Amino acid sequence: MSRILLTGATGLIGGAVLHRALVAKTDTEWVCLVRASDEEAGRQRIAARLGRFTSALNAQRLAQRVEIVAGDFTSADRIADPRLDSVTQVLHLAADTSWWAQEKVHRTNHDGTLALARRAARMVRLDRFLHVSTAMICGGNPPAMVDETRYPDAEATHLVPYSASKAAAETSLAACFADLPLIVARPSIVLGHSTLGARPGASILWVIRACDRLRLVAGDRDGTVDIVPIDWVADTLVEMLARPALAHRIYHLSAGRVSRTRWSDLGRTLDRVDPADGPRHYDEFSARDRATLHARFTEVFGMDEAIKVAMFRALQAYYRFCELDVTFDNTRLLAEGFPPPPALSQYIGRCIETSGEIIDQFREDFGQFAVGSAPRREAARPAPSLPETMPAREINTRPRSQRG
Repeated sequence: MSRILLTGATGLIGGAVLHRALVAKTDTEWVCLVRASDEEAGRQRIAARLGRFTSALNAQRLAQRVEIVAGDFTSADRIADPRLDSVTQVLHLAADTSWWAQEKVHRTNHDGTLALARRAARMVRLDRFLHVSTAMICGGNPPAMVDETRYPDAEATHLVPYSASKAAAETSLAACFADLPLIVARPSIVLGHSTLGARPGASILWVIRACDRLRLVAGDRDGTVDIVPIDWVADTLVEMLARPALAHRIYHLSAGRVSRTRWSDLGRTLDRVDPADGPRHYDEFSARDRATLHARFTEVFGMDEAIKVAMFRALQAYYRFCELDVTFDNTRLLAEGFPPPPALSQYIGRCIETSGEIIDQFREDFGQFAVGSAPRREAARPAPSLPETMPAREINTRPRSQRG
């Protein structure tokens, strides 16, 4: 019998994983490490997240089938709870998703992951440690098609500390835990649910909708973005845990060449699913052209609220990612029989149907853009003063012990 330790169960992907697994009614035991004062408080946090995928009553029922260990993964090596000793697999999803709080993000995503790995090393039955990273460890100057073997790269120039911290964690796990049965999954941009649309969470959906509303594309209108839905990522992770053997150590969970999204195609799709806001014609601009973006944003959304100013500055950063025009190769995954993801054009209509106002959707992501913020929160507070620009700079991804 499999006994899986899940971190990040109260997050977007973690909730999707847990819902998918519990609905399947297998004999797998799920143990969730949750930041909470006690087990019952942790269970209620789990139920609240599961409620994004099902009714509140069913969410409570499903949450009763999960073992809760109250604690923080960043100090997992100090958790003596014997229920962790019998774990057979670890799925590590928890992370600080803040983009700009460099030191705090590194402590959580790098140092914290190593603490979890030290605890995992004491699990005598462990046969898989599935670490969820990000495809964006490629940094700000990737090739048009990225395969898994090229990164992490100590010379990569990262656009935000978040991706730098993930790259550093991968590097240190490989260097310091050679005996750990490590598998790394690198999702690309995770957006929406293929059937529930925005209901499980509107994270990043606001970016696509804002770009569409502004009618601005960074770079080429025929450029691509690599987007996958939450439920496909969750299904793939659960299947990766179930497979007795995998051919590789690192996998992209990505749209790849077949399912990637071109802005021009997306515009035509949106004309069909949202005709009241069409016809669409996107203007091209450089993501570094702050004046053009500022003028268009002010015209469309206004700058009369602090939350709108924060959204403008966050959108500046996202446009720089969109301008990369990068595709993450997923042939490893497909070659092993994993199903390909649906293209965004196949489910964007459902996302639009279940969407509220763009500014309200941004509030869900607000926490990750506040300097010194905690990991993503459900509700936003008044926007702090953020720097006018966040220039790309090289962020050292080497473990601290190796820095000069």
